[in-house]
Amino acid sequence: MAPEAETTRAPQNQSLEGIWDLIPPEERVELISEAQAKGIEATLLFLLMTFSAALGLKTPWIFLGSLLLAPFAFQIISIKAWRLLKPRPILEYFTAKTTARAYADSVGGRSLEPALMLRGELQPAIEDGTAGESAEDDSLRPAPKPVWISLFPDTLVVVAEGRNGAILELGHSLLRNFSISAEGFDDGDEGGTKRLKLEVERHPGEISRWYLTSRYPAALLACERRASAYIGRHERQLQIEAERRAAREREQQPRLGQARPRSAELGFSAAR
Repeated sequence: MAPEAETTRAPQNQSLEGIWDLIPPEERVELISEAQAKGIEATLLFLLMTFSAALGLKTPWIFLGSLLLAPFAFQIISIKAWRLLKPRPILEYFTAKTTARAYADSVGGRSLEPALMLRGELQPAIEDGTAGESAEDDSLRPAPKPVWISLFPDTLVVVAEGRNGAILELGHSLLRNFSISAEGFDDGDEGGTKRLKLEVERHPGEISRWYLTSRYPAALLACERRASAYIGRHERQLQIEAERRAAREREQQPRLGQARPRSAELGFSAAR
């Protein structure tokens, strides 16, 4: 029974490690900082209690001993806090990954393994009826909606949490009628809002726009870079296929030209 238990646990551990790798580094740093903050808070409370005891009992060695034990107390409490904090985001990302894979499959995605996931906010752009550009007045825009952003090699899925379950806010292929660009990430635009601009051409001349923001700007920029890389790779593949097709057509044209005189000779000999 023991070997079977080990074989069943191994894939589960691998899947959990994969989920942990999907969490943005900025969010991991937040978790580590929170665990260390709990360790520092508990250590300071421990030192305060021992100082009060040493002052009341007039035994300074109690406080001196607590100073020696403070690093060990910090490590033990931080590790315990880390073990309590780590499972929650793993379960949240695991649920978001499962939901995103289902929606990616429903919109025609072929690769169902997400390359990047992060928490963010989605805000649709209000179109100006006269100019056709997005309105600049922030008061006219709806409030941003908390969402889960999942980037696949060929699909982008944005899901919101609802009362009755997940709601698909945006799901579209990266390889057709889709564009993504980063705004506010330039060195000279430090005060600007860091966001991603998404554009989907649903019908000829009809373009829908959204803005994605997140409290993890580095992960947001990585999402744009990776999506642009996927789009560029697909365009290069289409270009290579077009060049190969054109080369095959050029090779077939001389053969057809050589076959025509042969057929003419056969027709002339048959006539004789």
